[in-house]
Amino acid sequence: MPTDINFPPRIEYFRLQWIDYSGVLRVRIVSRSVALDLAKNKQSYTLAQNCLIIPISTAPACFPDGIEEWLLIPDWKSLRVCGFKNNYASVMCGTSRAGFVASSARCPRSRLCDVLSEFGSTHSYSIMLGFEIEFSFLDQGFNIVACLDQGIGYSTSTGLRGEMGNILDEIVSALKVSGIEIYHFHVEMADQYEIALSPLPPMEAIDALIMTQETIRTIAIRHGLRAQLSPKPVGGGRGPKNGLHAHLSLNPAQGNENHFLAGILRKVRSLCAFGLANYDSYERVAGDCAGEWVAYGSGNKDLPIRQVNHHRWEIRFLDATANVYLFMAAIISAGMEGLLSQRHLAMEDCQVVPSALSFEEAKRQLGEKGITERMPKSLKESIDAVTEDKEMKDWVGEELLTHYVRVKQKEVEHFGKMGEDERRIKMLQYF
Repeated sequence: MPTDINFPPRIEYFRLQWIDYSGVLRVRIVSRSVALDLAKNKQSYTLAQNCLIIPISTAPACFPDGIEEWLLIPDWKSLRVCGFKNNYASVMCGTSRAGFVASSARCPRSRLCDVLSEFGSTHSYSIMLGFEIEFSFLDQGFNIVACLDQGIGYSTSTGLRGEMGNILDEIVSALKVSGIEIYHFHVEMADQYEIALSPLPPMEAIDALIMTQETIRTIAIRHGLRAQLSPKPVGGGRGPKNGLHAHLSLNPAQGNENHFLAGILRKVRSLCAFGLANYDSYERVAGDCAGEWVAYGSGNKDLPIRQVNHHRWEIRFLDATANVYLFMAAIISAGMEGLLSQRHLAMEDCQVVPSALSFEEAKRQLGEKGITERMPKSLKESIDAVTEDKEMKDWVGEELLTHYVRVKQKEVEHFGKMGEDERRIKMLQYF
């Protein structure tokens, strides 16, 4: 339990933060004195029934079961100074409600905590997690910012010499104040930038990711720009498609890591419901993005999982619309089942680049390697897959999965009725 000494002296305000089922960061700001009372359990902080369940497509309208009172539960271990506003700190929170078999049964962050506890009690591995965050700068009209030093392609210095480079420097400096270590940053492709975070244990890594995303957006706004992490920042089939790639490793290597990978590969179609979590996420089910075939390959970025080495993988079927706590709870659960059952890795390490081939030739070559399953092409397809997945219901929890799926079904229904640009701009207002 923190005392006044544990809170940095300059901090006046505390951001109580949580991520809802739509992947949206929600925030309540309290004074220092209220934060101290919360930390000492002298008072509680309540939320209404809409705290987790607002679909982006219908916001602010949502569809609760009735009037409910929820509790916001700060995890004071996650406390970080906000480098973008030095008299503020943030703390990530869980949610709970009386009346459930477990009060936190619908809370993604709590579910990940439970999964990590189970993993730690049954395996001698430690999991490390890092993220690559892709984003683009848009103007007030939701168009790619035109500038003299326009980013033109992979790892060029073009795009870093002018104002965009200054903004990136400011972002990275703010993250340093927040205690977040950057691995690198660079121009990823035309009109797209990337910041990669150094690896941390899973909960800390996701907390750091959320602070990084908010820092990117906040500092861009101060320069009159929108930093957009949405998978589809530009319409008409043009422009970058932003992803959020997760690097997951099992340490130390023990020779059983293929079982973990096999467990994940068996569930990719269901896992997409959490990782590619919104309507336009499926723009990235394509070559050099999230891939079109359920497969893995050493160094192969044309697939949903790139193997970096035999105990580290880049999970590519993820973007900024996801609740990453929920996604990682599902990923680790699938991998854990693979370890416990010693699941055989049936497919070969794929060195084929499917997007460079015709469909029939790709199908033939991949089939020879035991690769036959296609990635889902829509949110509806993913939601249908996870709804039918009894194991995933057990791993995620029936309460959480049921209410998550309800929100996503609303997204499918209402976003499907919108035109491309209306849907794109709706998404850009949040991501």
